[in-house]
Amino acid sequence: MIFLKLQDIIRGVIEGDRRSVSRAISIVENEQNTDNAKRIVKEIFSHTGGAHIVGITGPPGIGKSTLIGSLSAMLSEQGRKVSVVAIDASSPYTGGSLLGNRIRMQETLTKYGVFMRSLANRGLKGGLSRSVWDTVKILDASGSDIIIVETVGAGQADLDVANLADTVVMVLGPGLGDEIQAIKAGIMEIGKIFVVNKIDLAGAFIAMKDLEETLAMSMHGEWKPPVVGVNSLTREGYEDFIREVDRHGKFVLEHDNIRMRKYRTELELTITDELKNRFQDEIDNFLNDRDKLQSLFDRKVDPYSAAENLINRIA
Repeated sequence: MIFLKLQDIIRGVIEGDRRSVSRAISIVENEQNTDNAKRIVKEIFSHTGGAHIVGITGPPGIGKSTLIGSLSAMLSEQGRKVSVVAIDASSPYTGGSLLGNRIRMQETLTKYGVFMRSLANRGLKGGLSRSVWDTVKILDASGSDIIIVETVGAGQADLDVANLADTVVMVLGPGLGDEIQAIKAGIMEIGKIFVVNKIDLAGAFIAMKDLEETLAMSMHGEWKPPVVGVNSLTREGYEDFIREVDRHGKFVLEHDNIRMRKYRTELELTITDELKNRFQDEIDNFLNDRDKLQSLFDRKVDPYSAAENLINRIA
């Protein structure tokens, strides 16, 4: 009976049924690494690959949610099927998601038929949780043309989104200041489109010029990241924004090596997760063995030798 129920959900996902999509996402989010979660991904995978995945990142409070609302609405008005995955900060102890303004955002998107799901990052130091990758596959298999993934705006997840998304949009504001320094420190490399939000505020066009100059000095390769100014309230600049998103999507499709890197990264992540899950009990028992810890404490064995002993025993 459980098999039939799961099979119905999988069939519903492929047919684009929103209820089935929601249930499938709940399974991969709450039952990570279970047979049910893996079965969903295995059976829908051949139906994926058609969506353009757009990652939206930037400092907290910069207006990413409002921007996503306007962007999704305009894309939907153009006849495209849009889905949004919002990654929220979560407690490292409970894994609970801090929804913030997500409820208001979801109410707005629902009016335009946009599917939205808010996921917790589970307090992971490594950034995006496994369920985020699987959720994107579910939305892809359900027929989404564009899947927008919004990160929390701080931490490793903002770097990890570059491995998940085809196009990464970096959102900044008129008063760049320390934000430019953060970009120079490493985030710049993941941005393929830079958006200066709230261009109605003083200093916006100066900020755009400064950003263009910084990018011109730092970026190399075939793709030159454009800088676009938008006003999310009036939708000024959004036509240019969408045009650049589409242009980069086409660029990715023309360069197989970009997509190959993404698949390689995901395969590496999956292998690592599977190995850890398969041997987690042995690892936990080893770490909880007081005698082994005492040997380390007494300098009778070094950490490398101890780890090699465990690996040789369980591999």
